[in-house]
Amino acid sequence: MLIGIVLLPMWGIALASGGNSFHEIAIQTGESVSLAPTGQFITMPTEISVYAAGIVSWLALFGLVGLLYAQLRYAHNVGRRGEPIVPDEGESLPHVPSFLETAHRRVVAYYPADAGLRGVWLVGLFTFLSVVFAALFAGEAFGLSRSQFLGFYGGLLAFSLSETVLMYYTHFMPTIEVAEDRDH
Repeated sequence: MLIGIVLLPMWGIALASGGNSFHEIAIQTGESVSLAPTGQFITMPTEISVYAAGIVSWLALFGLVGLLYAQLRYAHNVGRRGEPIVPDEGESLPHVPSFLETAHRRVVAYYPADAGLRGVWLVGLFTFLSVVFAALFAGEAFGLSRSQFLGFYGGLLAFSLSETVLMYYTHFMPTIEVAEDRDH
């Protein structure tokens, strides 16, 4: 909230005082040129000021932080969905690594992995999307117009790979809460 209160007036001033700060980029045109960086995929401006580019970068950064928060909330809610297995004092749980329980550390709650069909479908979906975006990225990288959608396909590839790992972690790994004695 505080960041928004500070940044919104700065962005307004930056956009208002930007003036004629556009840097023109020469784009090859003609029938013999197959590269069209501003064409056909989404409507893009051919010029952008450095001020507007900075604001778009900040908004993208806030969007990524919000996406990370949503993913962590999803993993927390789904990973702790069932009833935890709570050990009694001095009792150890089966299938828990021995290094988690020491003289100064104990397991407080153990949530077994869900390993349901929903998790299999989600991991399969994001694995399929990873393969598709990897193929599109490779086709764009090794094709004739080598920079048109590389960032877009690369970003979607990274997103689908991270979602594959998140879905596997959330649905097929147990959640273990550990309490540790501290001297402070």
